[in-house]
Amino acid sequence: MTGASHTRTVVVVVLTVLFFVVIGVAAFARTGGTSAGAHRVGSCTVRTAPQPGSATTCPGQDLAGAGFATADLRLADLHDADLRAADLGDAVLFGADLRGADLRGADLGGADLYGADLSGADLRDADLHGAVLTKADVSDARIDGIDLTAAKISGLTVRGTPLELADRTLRSADGQPVAVRIRLDLPRGVTSTSCVRQVVEAPVGTTEVRCRMSTDARGGRLDQRATVTVTGPTR
Repeated sequence: MTGASHTRTVVVVVLTVLFFVVIGVAAFARTGGTSAGAHRVGSCTVRTAPQPGSATTCPGQDLAGAGFATADLRLADLHDADLRAADLGDAVLFGADLRGADLRGADLGGADLYGADLSGADLRDADLHGAVLTKADVSDARIDGIDLTAAKISGLTVRGTPLELADRTLRSADGQPVAVRIRLDLPRGVTSTSCVRQVVEAPVGTTEVRCRMSTDARGGRLDQRATVTVTGPTR
């Protein structure tokens, strides 16, 4: 290699390095000066490319009315956060921790909540139209007034909510079958022919009851099983 060609090579390398340095500085500036790959929404620093060990972490923060529409909040820790009336439409909340979060009146339309933990959350009047709730957990959550139209609810855990088909134990004073009425309070967008106003004639012993709820979405079916135990007259 001649001296001239060697010099050209060095110049190219230097210019290439400078190019990437400038691009990196510009990317940092566009995030608002927080850190590379992050931006601010209210008081919360949202990771642009979340991954295990580097996800959005804003537990307990006041984020009422915040705009998170289409945000990538995979694996985010938002437990106990105030998200009243927040815009989470089409947000990705895959595996997010939303335990105890206040989501009253929040827009979660089209949000991906696959495997998210919403146990104990307040979801009253939240819009979950078209949301993905597959394998999510809403145990002990407040769900009055929610809209699950076209939502995917396959594998959804509903313990402690009006959607739960719970085990029951009854007593038959005369040993005859007991009429057990199955009457769940289904939210908007969820229908069922087996969970509403169904009457099961349960004899003494254990009877398995099955319930199927569905929305009009593919993956919008939730099957539940429970037992009705009837004890006979005491002697």
